[in-house]
Amino acid sequence: MTGIRMPPELKEKIQREAQINGRSLNLEIVDRLKRSPERRSTEGANRYVTEQSVKPNDYTPEFTDLERQLLSIFRRLPVEKQLALISLFK
Repeated sequence: MTGIRMPPELKEKIQREAQINGRSLNLEIVDRLKRSPERRSTEGANRYVTEQSVKPNDYTPEFTDLERQLLSIFRRLPVEKQLALISLFK
């Protein structure tokens, strides 16, 4: 186990993200570290990319906390409920 020092604001942000994703702080940090080599940045080190195969000129939206929470809830729904919800927006 490695102790990590970080600013309190960063820790709070990661804890909030961990809660949204249904993970502990430790699991959130480990997941982010595992995925970090796969991420590409288009406008700086703090911008997360939402797709793995992004071309340099592609649009890469940043999600708000609410959007991340809604996406997390949506992903936990059974497939038939996901499809029913999608059909409401069509």
